[in-house]
Amino acid sequence: MSHAVHCHVESFGNPEDHALGLPQLNQQYLQTGPGRYEGQLQQFRLDDDVFVYHERLNVPTLQEGCVRRGCRMFGIPLPADSRTTLYGRSIGTSVGHIAGGREFSAQSSGPSEHVGIVLGDSIFAMYADYLGGMASLAWADEQLLKVGLPARQRASAGIVESLCTAGENREALAFPAARISARDDILEHLFCLLIDAEAPRRRGDVTRLSHSDVVNRCRKYMQANPSQPVGVLELCSLARVSRRTLQIAFLDVTGVTPYVYLRTMRLSLVRRLLRQTSADRVQIRDAAARWGFVHMGRFAADYNRMFGYLPSETPRA
Repeated sequence: MSHAVHCHVESFGNPEDHALGLPQLNQQYLQTGPGRYEGQLQQFRLDDDVFVYHERLNVPTLQEGCVRRGCRMFGIPLPADSRTTLYGRSIGTSVGHIAGGREFSAQSSGPSEHVGIVLGDSIFAMYADYLGGMASLAWADEQLLKVGLPARQRASAGIVESLCTAGENREALAFPAARISARDDILEHLFCLLIDAEAPRRRGDVTRLSHSDVVNRCRKYMQANPSQPVGVLELCSLARVSRRTLQIAFLDVTGVTPYVYLRTMRLSLVRRLLRQTSADRVQIRDAAARWGFVHMGRFAADYNRMFGYLPSETPRA
């Protein structure tokens, strides 16, 4: 059997294709900050029930999806001081934990990198005995697990080293014993980290949660009303917050002002529409107008600044 089945490395020039590279998560990516998109994805299939990936994104990105049923995913951001949010909560030095069938939403405010470990429920239950059994896991239904920084750093370094070793010796992964060894190394680091995992203390994160709720409500409203250009004042009314509170919320969660975030989202949604339709079905002018862009010259210039190429250079379906 080819080693490519067990280790696959790919680069992406747009978020739509990148999201499709992880079918286990059934997700969509939306670029929310400027820059020519560059995504890297290294994937390892080490067992029928163990899938590991290492992902890098160079621009702010909104990731939404759902882990398929019968699995659960642990996400470890790199580096430890990541400003990415998961379910509206700052990941910081924590570990993301998403059970199968549960939807998730993650927003980065800059370049991001993380390792994801997807486990079948059966193998997770087996390894949970290592932690004292499923019944003893107070965090089994939590989405964000609090861990100590030194433990997080040790586990991250160990997992990345194991992935690098496996990636540099891909031919060896054609042999079951090599895959089992790599799998056990990675799971040992993960479950050593989970020994002291705790449910997060929610009270101290109320501000972040309220800010994220404001941003999520605004974003969903805009996506649900493509024919209605949404302004900042309208969002203040929708969220029932002042202009200053809206500004603080967006800067806290996304790293940019609400005006900039909404404009970048609209540009990303135009690009998504262009990539999903053929030129004879939807012209560039119509796609831009659908998301509120009237002046084609300004739109093209903004699009070029955002993505690094013109709308006419966007690959069409």
